[in-house]
Amino acid sequence: MKRTTIKDLAEMLHISTSTVSRALKDHPDISSSVKLKVREAAETFNYVPNDFAINFRKKSSKVIGLIVPEITMFFLPSIINGISSVLNKEGYRFFILSSEDSFETEKEHIETCINSRVDGILISLTNETKDSDHLKKLEEMEIPTIIFDKTVPQNIFQSVIFDNAKNAELSAEKLIKHNCKNVLGIFGDENLEITQSRLKSFKDKIQQSSDIRLQIIFCKSADIVKQKLDFLLKDNSIDGFFAMSDETLIGLHGSLIKRNLNNTNKKVVAISEGTLPKYLDEKYEFQINDGYEMGTFAASRLMHSIKKTDKYAYKATNRCYYL
Repeated sequence: MKRTTIKDLAEMLHISTSTVSRALKDHPDISSSVKLKVREAAETFNYVPNDFAINFRKKSSKVIGLIVPEITMFFLPSIINGISSVLNKEGYRFFILSSEDSFETEKEHIETCINSRVDGILISLTNETKDSDHLKKLEEMEIPTIIFDKTVPQNIFQSVIFDNAKNAELSAEKLIKHNCKNVLGIFGDENLEITQSRLKSFKDKIQQSSDIRLQIIFCKSADIVKQKLDFLLKDNSIDGFFAMSDETLIGLHGSLIKRNLNNTNKKVVAISEGTLPKYLDEKYEFQINDGYEMGTFAASRLMHSIKKTDKYAYKATNRCYYL
């Protein structure tokens, strides 16, 4: 069924479109009888205001573009909930675009957001993204943008990331305090900055204790963790495990269950969003990376940038916020 427009209502009632528009807005210059006729017709024919047209006239779409590397069960849902909690209060809607960890797709999504006339963009960069050159167009077009979680060295937009070095160091301290002597560190893609940051901090802390033997493996997925541990867990002397993410943790947990090692005195420490370890095993310790907090903070920073454009020419401020 064709969508009913103000023009359609005006033709039905033999009045001008401006009269219909003002009647729907309860304008004092329109008589009560005309307002009643317009409202009855609008209800009968399921008239719905065209928010896009209204906001276009106001030079605001009230829509935000959210670009993420991929949609997974790990971490992202809590970020989305945090973002939604802020944007809903501000009267904004948002759409989600998954780059499927492709840099080329990420660039296409940026163009989609531009063409959709979004008021701002929240973006977490793909693993393939190595620089910020493709973001310069957003700066030129004065589109407020916040980069969160996954970023690259850049001086264009504000970014919101976790303090990866600190969380990895605190995780190492937990294993040291538990008196672990043979530690296995399970890290993600070794080509990523986040992996290298956590690796360096973790190793530096562990190696301060000369009596601790440390092994490191890199795994791009939970399945690869399980594959590698099928061999490594034959060494029953490993008494401490570090998982750098929820994804590596779930692979580790599956391997420990398989070998009935989950109820032993082996210590497991992870960096986690916080929900998964509680369901897997209450004995697992973790440094929390609160996705909800990241989502709310990133969305709040974006709202601040958008509101500044109402009064001032948009000027990107390069600042990194650590959570």
